[in-house]
Amino acid sequence: MLRTTLAEETRPNDLGNAPFGKHLANAENLPVALGETDFEKARGVNKIEIRTGFASARITGLDGDVSKHRLRILNQVYQQEISLDFLKFSGDGMSFVVPDYRRDELIKVLEECGSSFEVKPDRAVLIVHAVNMRDEEGLVASIVSQVIEFGANIEHLGEMHDRLLMLMGVSGAEKARDGLKARYPGAQA
Repeated sequence: MLRTTLAEETRPNDLGNAPFGKHLANAENLPVALGETDFEKARGVNKIEIRTGFASARITGLDGDVSKHRLRILNQVYQQEISLDFLKFSGDGMSFVVPDYRRDELIKVLEECGSSFEVKPDRAVLIVHAVNMRDEEGLVASIVSQVIEFGANIEHLGEMHDRLLMLMGVSGAEKARDGLKARYPGAQA
């Protein structure tokens, strides 16, 4: 039976024989050869970015066969070749994001459809990257509450296994990015 002392198990830069040793999970303690690609990222927030140039559309007041109304509107948007993202359905309508430079065309389409709508310019998507963020208990809730605390008004929220995407005004995204950067100083921004 191989025995190691506590001092042997916790030496920096020594992978040692300790199974599941916490020092193995710390990227700073892992030796990386010159020119070797570091392909695994440490857990936690590692990148914060803002993508601008969007307008958000919210269609409300659809009654009767709401699905049929949605399809009619989406078909008209498609016919104009307007790309959309962040599509979300609500009980009486839907919302989505389009490139800001197509905003006027979208407004024309929605007016022709006779829908009640609002289109907001100057929207941005704040993207917070974190490896396996769904597995880290409370991380998504913590990030969202911090963004709200920094004064941003989150209009849409989407998440993936490695990132959180939040739609908001440009100034709110900038405040949130700066606040998050201060809370997560190791994150690339």
